[in-house]
Amino acid sequence: MDLPELRSFPTLVLPDQKLTDMRRITLLLFCLWAGSLSAQILNLPPRAKTALSGSQFVATIWSSSMSLTVREDSIYAQVLKGNVPDFYRNLVPVTSKAFIAGDTQKVTYYVAPDYFAIGCDSDYFLCPMSPMTATKIASLTGTTLPTRKMVGDIWKAAQVKMNPQPLSPGPLMSTVPYFAHHDTLVDSARKTFMPAHPLGQLVSGDKKDVIISHIIDSIANRVVIFGWYYPTGSYIQPMTDIHADVYMDYSHGLRFVQNNCWLNDTTPTTIQCIVESATLSPILSDEGTINLPWYPYWISLNTPTSFAWLRNTPTSLKLAVENDPSVTHYDVYTSTDGANYTEHLRVKKSNLVIDSLKTDNICFVRLIAYDSNAATTSLMSEMLASVPSSRNDSTLIVSGFERNIAGNTYSFTIQHGTALYNNNRYMESCTHKAITDKLVSLNNYLAVDWILGEESVADTSFDPREQNYISSYLEQGGYLFTSGSEIGYNLVQFGTAADKLFYSDYLKARYISDAPDNKSGTYYSSNVQPIASSIYMVNDTVNFDNGTHGTYNVPYPDAIAPINGASADMHYATLDTEYACIHYAGVFPSGSKIGKLVYMAYPFETIYPAPTRDTVMKDILIFFFGEKTLYTGIAESAGNDLQVNVYPNPVKDELTIVMPQPAEATVKIYNMLGQQVYTSHLDGNESTQTINMSGLTQGMYLLTVESGSARYVSRIVKE
Repeated sequence: MDLPELRSFPTLVLPDQKLTDMRRITLLLFCLWAGSLSAQILNLPPRAKTALSGSQFVATIWSSSMSLTVREDSIYAQVLKGNVPDFYRNLVPVTSKAFIAGDTQKVTYYVAPDYFAIGCDSDYFLCPMSPMTATKIASLTGTTLPTRKMVGDIWKAAQVKMNPQPLSPGPLMSTVPYFAHHDTLVDSARKTFMPAHPLGQLVSGDKKDVIISHIIDSIANRVVIFGWYYPTGSYIQPMTDIHADVYMDYSHGLRFVQNNCWLNDTTPTTIQCIVESATLSPILSDEGTINLPWYPYWISLNTPTSFAWLRNTPTSLKLAVENDPSVTHYDVYTSTDGANYTEHLRVKKSNLVIDSLKTDNICFVRLIAYDSNAATTSLMSEMLASVPSSRNDSTLIVSGFERNIAGNTYSFTIQHGTALYNNNRYMESCTHKAITDKLVSLNNYLAVDWILGEESVADTSFDPREQNYISSYLEQGGYLFTSGSEIGYNLVQFGTAADKLFYSDYLKARYISDAPDNKSGTYYSSNVQPIASSIYMVNDTVNFDNGTHGTYNVPYPDAIAPINGASADMHYATLDTEYACIHYAGVFPSGSKIGKLVYMAYPFETIYPAPTRDTVMKDILIFFFGEKTLYTGIAESAGNDLQVNVYPNPVKDELTIVMPQPAEATVKIYNMLGQQVYTSHLDGNESTQTINMSGLTQGMYLLTVESGSARYVSRIVKE
């Protein structure tokens, strides 16, 4: 929520600051290889069998004549190749706690088991480096550096507590030979804990930590170090920024921590979001909020925020990106599941076509801008989705949820894109800025799915330019599905006269309140209206997330009502007049063609479980296009001109098909992708058949029974 709201807040208020566009988009986007909140593996490329061992790598950087730039470029090159030990990839959970507003709050995060190393399990080198290179590695791997408090909590959780082994100070302590000498001592000490404590267990005491701190924001060009714990709990190094950022010695260690984490075991968030919060920062920081939770180096380009991921050929997709004169290339990361990415492709911004993709398969993408002249880069963009195909039935997903709140992973095209794909509907997608920058035209698409999540007053649900594009699209017969919990709160309670007119005339809604029955954190389900006008199956209940089901908490879903010809579809629990979803089909103001609208007052992506989300999307698509368009291999002229009785539906195990009399017939079942999953034949001597459905996954299926030229078609729900 955003000020100037006047209402009661829960005791725990998650951070919600009015950030610049770049930071709002990027604070939650340090994740790359560790693409999901449940990830516990540093998902770098596999280590090649021919990769350098730790001692071999040390030999390549041994020379005192090698510049710091060349040495650190060599370190980063090894990371890009995945040359880190296998044990180092398995991240270890650590929990930090604080007593806040009368309750114990905690954050669980995943840390590397030891300090950063190059090489293999049998020969690895604990490698000091500058905070500049550490920042590059953190951006690449979806990690951050720890705070002072986190270093102490990691030491407490460590299964292997080593004794520090400081060497004699002097001018050589910042040289590679000194690094290697100390590394040998640490390696010998680590082996004394074997085999009771194998590699991969959490280690502390072998190095000091390079940390993030509020000092970074106040004094430029410094590295902040702390720690080097003894087994007793005392430590050698108080927090200090005495050294310049180009200084490192044998004692400096880099402990990478996965940025994605869990708040109180239920709410997905990030380390950076927590340490910036005035309320929650004590969980991870003992020095107050940390307003710049990374070293401000290397990342100097603007993060791509205006771009689209579009169909090109059956085996390729193309990017359209708003031109940034500072950018020469884009690093493109693609994924088939939104979590695990291929090794990136660096492509010139003049030729943003990605080839060799699998036809008719969903493909997710994220971008990093790159300037080859200065060797600088941006943070990672949000995620988009598309399908390479020769089909031309695209729905456009518009990603418009950029509000910086706990749980916003900027990747909700996963839920929307997958729901479309599972209903045999292909998609392209873009950021909302790509619409106003005219990279993409809504009028090129049969349907638009506009994601607004919990976008609110500070970020604006639909700004005036977006309202103009949407109004024109609907007037020309477009089909719009939009979902978000703050649309009415934004446009009506704090909107202009034009905002309110758009809300009533084009979203066809009357705003009732900011939460059903004016009770926040109370209603987390909606019930389908038991009336014929609903586009959903009668009496269904749809649940959405309270922060414990994989997306984010929706404590303030708007309560709305249909007006200007719209119809209600869902109401909140027992509140028969406070609605959660409405639809409309008709001519919009100044229009000449019939357009269609589905407006859901809570975020579609928060519906759970996934099969329910897919079914809700299916019903929306049927309202837009008719049922038969969802299935391939089914003739458009198909109709129910064959009498068949099918029961039970929904079905758990066995489905029974009964015809009026024995007849030859073919029975087929299709999944939501149009793939045939069952077929059988009645030979004319029987009128009843039982089908075992227990081996099929939950979801919606299509049953067809054909006898001669007659046909029966029905939806079947598998529980």
